[in-house]
Amino acid sequence: MSRISARYLGKRIVVSYLTILVIMTVIFALTRAQPGSFVTSMVSPGMNAEAIERLREQWGLNEPLWRQYIDFMINYQTGNFGRSPNWGVPVWDLFVRRMPRTLILFGAVFIVGYTVGPLVGMYLGWWRGSKKDQSIFVGGLLAYSMPAFWIAWLFLWLFDYQLGWFPSTYMLSPFAQYEPTAVNIMIDVLHHIALPLFSVVFIGWVGSMLIMRPTMNNVVDEDYVFLAQAKGLSERTVMIKHAARNALIPVTTGAIIALAFLIDGSIIIENVFSWPGMGQVIVTAVLNNDYPVTQGAFFLLGVLVVVMRLLTDVIYTYLDPRIKFGENE
Repeated sequence: MSRISARYLGKRIVVSYLTILVIMTVIFALTRAQPGSFVTSMVSPGMNAEAIERLREQWGLNEPLWRQYIDFMINYQTGNFGRSPNWGVPVWDLFVRRMPRTLILFGAVFIVGYTVGPLVGMYLGWWRGSKKDQSIFVGGLLAYSMPAFWIAWLFLWLFDYQLGWFPSTYMLSPFAQYEPTAVNIMIDVLHHIALPLFSVVFIGWVGSMLIMRPTMNNVVDEDYVFLAQAKGLSERTVMIKHAARNALIPVTTGAIIALAFLIDGSIIIENVFSWPGMGQVIVTAVLNNDYPVTQGAFFLLGVLVVVMRLLTDVIYTYLDPRIKFGENE
């Protein structure tokens, strides 16, 4: 039987929808608060006031602000993100072309980071106070304190410029000399993804480890852990099935929210390695006052964060049988 009541779930869905409306309002206000607009960059020295006004009318910027706001709220809730003045294509087409590239890189980062980090944190919490715990923990903190751009440049210098093991730019080799089969393209992508992947994972795994380790420290003293040990279960079984399962709950929150942020990628990493993903798109759109792309990117990000936070409550009820949402309603 479900441990989350239908009434509670309905209330959370309504609150989530209202939260999205607030996020949309903030996005609209912030984009319009930027100095100038994308029309400014489209104006040539020879254009007169009438031509500039026609340009503003073409993009709907001559409408009153309240009318622009209503159109924005209606269009974005129906998936109509408009057309990008900077790229000259529909915003959805731009996202569909760029988002898979970001998901390939940062999806791999997510899988590696949230596999290595919790595993290391689980063992460190179980070995609390030991030399292994202290040495790996200190090493993780040192890695976590390093700037991501510095690690990226260091890896680029060492593994590309000095050793020549991995390419440092782009997702595929330009003017590749191999036969364009699926296997060859996959090998080429893996070859190019190695450096940015290692650069992010070098630091990224530490965050989930820092959450898992103290939580694991707390649960090893719980009565159900001692009971499992008293039953004669193996140390591995007690650690993984009894202690780690409950310690994973706060890590799960971080992982679910991190899923939402996969779509925006990492602006620093994508620029260092010239990775053609969403990070570059967002930076270019903000710098050029590209309202449709900026609004569309942050709208998707906001919706994903709200939806993932809602899913967290549901997932909690399956990770921990003690949790019941809305049972008294």
